Amino acid sequence: MVTIGVLFGVLALLVVAVVVKVLRRPYSGTRHAEGLRIEEAARRRAQADRSRYGAYSMHGAVVPPRDGGRP
Repeated sequence: MVTIGVLFGVLALLVVAVVVKVLRRPYSGTRHAEGLRIEEAARRRAQADRSRYGAYSMHGAVVPPRDGGRP
């Protein structure tokens, strides 16, 4: 019975340690809002480029994929 108590105690200690580690991470908050804005702008530009330079807008029709990867 003591062994089971020690096992549950060790497991509880590990759970508490993991929770404390996750809650005390140094990068848990948004410190670099400018970096997030830069990433969001890059994501919007990439989406616009995919729309602008896609097969339909360049050729006026959907280009079928090549078969077997042959050029």
